[in-house]
Amino acid sequence: MTLDEQIAQAQRHVHSGRLILERQRAIVARHGMQTSIDLLKLFEQTQQIFESDLANLLDRK
Repeated sequence: MTLDEQIAQAQRHVHSGRLILERQRAIVARHGMQTSIDLLKLFEQTQQIFESDLANLLDRK
């Protein structure tokens, strides 16, 4: 996979992750259940990884 392809894939992951976070935050706001909160924390950690990966790829370009 070329660097440009890796960047495009990382951008898709970041975009998808942001949508997932938005939905999960809405669920937490409505219900506040501990399971929903724990899942949100996991999604936030995953999103940090996606964004860090994208930043590293862009630095290589």
